[in-house]
Amino acid sequence: MVYLLQYTANLLEMRSFKRFETELAHLGFMHFKPQAPLRPWIQHYFHLQVATHFLQSVEQTFYPDGGTSLSFYFPAQTHNRSIDQPKVLFHCGQHLHCHTFLPGIQQLTVRFHPGGAFHLLGIEVQDIQGVTAATFIEAAQLQLAGLSQLLSQLADTHQPTQRIVLLEKWLLQLAKPRLDMMLSIGKCSTVGLVQATLPRLIQTQTRLEDFYTQLPLSRRQFERKFKQETGLSPAQLLQLNRVKIARNLLSHFPETSLTQIALDCGFYDQAHLHQHFLRVTQQTPGQYKKRKMSQISNAKSR
Repeated sequence: MVYLLQYTANLLEMRSFKRFETELAHLGFMHFKPQAPLRPWIQHYFHLQVATHFLQSVEQTFYPDGGTSLSFYFPAQTHNRSIDQPKVLFHCGQHLHCHTFLPGIQQLTVRFHPGGAFHLLGIEVQDIQGVTAATFIEAAQLQLAGLSQLLSQLADTHQPTQRIVLLEKWLLQLAKPRLDMMLSIGKCSTVGLVQATLPRLIQTQTRLEDFYTQLPLSRRQFERKFKQETGLSPAQLLQLNRVKIARNLLSHFPETSLTQIALDCGFYDQAHLHQHFLRVTQQTPGQYKKRKMSQISNAKSR
């Protein structure tokens, strides 16, 4: 039984978003798909709004998957006045991190595909990682055209859907030169080699030796370009994606054996799944599976 033949990675992803909307209901979690022209670079938009009546902050764990994020934060309002200023942060880290959400805070996030921020915003993740060990950096350092004006517009708007409209207008303006070029030549080659090869690379059964033989560049040239755009090596991204699919399978099918999960996700055996899963999530597959089965059991007993 190979679940990946029945449920593609994309379907598992959509099921996860629906699960997040339930599990993160206390954070007002919503997700939105980007317009078609932006999909080569952007995975999804997320909007969070923590209830103001919470007596304390809320912590949430996020796992790395090779993507990067641009997040807009709008602080809580007290008597119609903000207790802090809106800000924009770029998340470039590829490690598990816990984020603290304060009561009343709102957050709008653009989640980029690996390399998407490079092509759309000109952000070289490798350069950022070379000068700072921080997971987040102030987006003002990136000198993105129109960002300050966009932040002001978003702060004055409180409807998530309207914020998405303003955000996409800005992103489409940034993408216009590349989209015009794609239209003029009638092909998508300007998406970039890294972006064009991602669908093949992130397949769980991909063998890197075979993958490299299909490229128009040498392995060394491609790895250098890949690292510049994503901040990762192809092997690192492949393993992150395998762990991500393993997490999704364990969440949706916790009754499945760990050996089967390992094989479905492209690991040599259960020991290799254990090794990579622990490194990425800081818990073993068995611990993760036990927690998910407990959540399902608790939900059924209500």
